[in-house]
Amino acid sequence: MTAIVTPPADAWYPVAIASDVRDRPLARRLLGRPLVVFRAGDRIGVLADRCPHRGFPLSDGRSGPDGVQCPYHGWRFGPDGRCIATPGASRPAGATAEAVSSVVRDGLVWASLAPTTPAPKALPKPFGEAGQDAFWWSLAASRAHWIDAIENLLDPAHPHFIHPGLVRSAARRRPVRVTVNQAEDWVEALYDEDNRTPALLPRLIEGLRTRSIGRFFPPATGQIAFDGPHGPRLTVTVVFTPESEDMVRPFAHFSTPRGMLPADLKRAVLKLVHVPILAQDRKALARQAEALRGQPPLPPVIGPLDVLRPAIDELVRGGRLKPGVRQHQLDL
Repeated sequence: MTAIVTPPADAWYPVAIASDVRDRPLARRLLGRPLVVFRAGDRIGVLADRCPHRGFPLSDGRSGPDGVQCPYHGWRFGPDGRCIATPGASRPAGATAEAVSSVVRDGLVWASLAPTTPAPKALPKPFGEAGQDAFWWSLAASRAHWIDAIENLLDPAHPHFIHPGLVRSAARRRPVRVTVNQAEDWVEALYDEDNRTPALLPRLIEGLRTRSIGRFFPPATGQIAFDGPHGPRLTVTVVFTPESEDMVRPFAHFSTPRGMLPADLKRAVLKLVHVPILAQDRKALARQAEALRGQPPLPPVIGPLDVLRPAIDELVRGGRLKPGVRQHQLDL
């Protein structure tokens, strides 16, 4: 855990998958702030989750064609926060719910607590490319520190012990050539393998793996990809939203090249095989957060296999990287 690395407040984070915002408002949190996400016709609004009248949570209410209705006194608010109806009165109350900056992009509802924030960047390829079967997976919030959840996705060292036999085998390590490519505002690690991995899930869903890739794009997007002899096999892009100091909600996008298997079948299989991995990671991250609660922050310790962590720390602090290439030889 690196408590000194905190999420930037003037950034965009996803608070919902747009297609999940339907008839009922959604209660969300961002950097400790309770929010409500709701649909008003063809628009999606994000407000502070409290009615300005008596502070009742708007997420307990109902969505309508023009806004969200508070269940306490029935006041309705549009996506801009303006009160548009006050039942029992001839005109709306002159009150405004706090509106939060939001935008719908790449299938996600993004929010920012800063009043003026540049538009969120497009998600990295292969997102949006033709010839892909792709889907968003709405995952529940889990207990974890934000930076630790990001590293967990991109960390090559923990699968041997947290996912033994599923993702990696601690007993049968293989030599792997690692190339770290740094640009000013992103970083990636390429893990080139000459031997077929003995772990179950790579054999089941990937076939022969020749390269694994881990990428980080600030402030909170991680991407893992797996290539075979004929190109990409699977790419998983995850955007991590810091709900509070030790709660994180991941939004996961899966992409595979279109082929003979139906997209719905691939979606079902990918979800099924990732359920045990997610459960193991959630348990490990929760135990990590619990062990560190109330303790002074640990100083940053970089091990020989932590090839991406220094760059991640620098980028989330708002720094820039020195472009370049580094080589490593690891046993994974």
